[in-house]
Amino acid sequence: MTIAFRAATSTTPTSGSATITIPGSIQAGDLMCIAGGLNNGGDPAKDWTTPSGWTLKDGRDVSNLYAALYLRVAQPGDQGSTVTLPTSALGKSGVGFASWSGGDPSASVDDWDVRVENVSAASHATPAVDTTGTNRQIVIIGVQSDSAVQSWNTPSGYTKQLDVIDNVNTSGHVTVTIQDKPAPTVGSYGGESLVAGAASVKAVTWTLAITPASSTQTARPASDVSSSLATAIPALGAGESLATRLAANADTSCVEVQNGGYTEEKFSALVDPLSSSGHTIRYRQQFVAGATAATVLVEVREGGTVRASWTDTLSGTFTAFSHTLTSTQANSIVDYTDLRVRFTPTVS
Repeated sequence: MTIAFRAATSTTPTSGSATITIPGSIQAGDLMCIAGGLNNGGDPAKDWTTPSGWTLKDGRDVSNLYAALYLRVAQPGDQGSTVTLPTSALGKSGVGFASWSGGDPSASVDDWDVRVENVSAASHATPAVDTTGTNRQIVIIGVQSDSAVQSWNTPSGYTKQLDVIDNVNTSGHVTVTIQDKPAPTVGSYGGESLVAGAASVKAVTWTLAITPASSTQTARPASDVSSSLATAIPALGAGESLATRLAANADTSCVEVQNGGYTEEKFSALVDPLSSSGHTIRYRQQFVAGATAATVLVEVREGGTVRASWTDTLSGTFTAFSHTLTSTQANSIVDYTDLRVRFTPTVS
């Protein structure tokens, strides 16, 4: 899957905490990045604390500059929400937000590195990273603090997605740039120079290689939604669920559902494939001793909404079933992080 830039926004508070509003164009599964810096007055105790649901990828104190990089895979409902980087510091800050679609939600970053500079310079080298696969997206980020009117260059081959600069309130301000380019082949990337408009003794640069989502995605049952008259075989141990049995993909690990019961399981998160073909669900079923016949209503759900359904006729031995959604059914799916399957048997 091709990685593509989605959206960016920024904020430049002159004092205190920084709050970013996530753009409304963000979609579940996007990789979101918050990068920026805070003038903490030389007190690391006033560094930002990590906002809930985000991962602090890296944080660096350089004199009175605290520079930080946070990552999160977008979830349903993130659009339009706010993210606050809290601090009791009274200094200025500069914070940039950028996001990309098409990344692997389970392993978003292939490689990354950081470079800290504490000698006076306007040119700041970005660290090198080594990709382990093709079609990565390279992201370079620069953060600098000073009191001069500033700007950032764009190295050859890169696209500037965001500059965060307040050239009105320059005393102790923090500037940020976020730029990217495709990396179609395996190799070493980074090493370019991000050049500011004026020198500083406080700068941090990062290089990230974003991993694309596989063109073929596989999801297994990850958690129980609800069930009735359903029993795990073998019996569940500590920390296990019905989904644990189904995800094992073996006839000896299964869920037995009585007549009048059901089980509904949530799949692990997928990324929107931007295609209406190839949406296939595979599973095995049988009716057990004591029954003479059985049918099972199978429903693929997005949250509480049924996107596709059909009825299978079972035999007394495990049989493989495979169903591919129609293009209309596949196109109706909006949130690939909340797909579920529900089995409801009728047994005689």
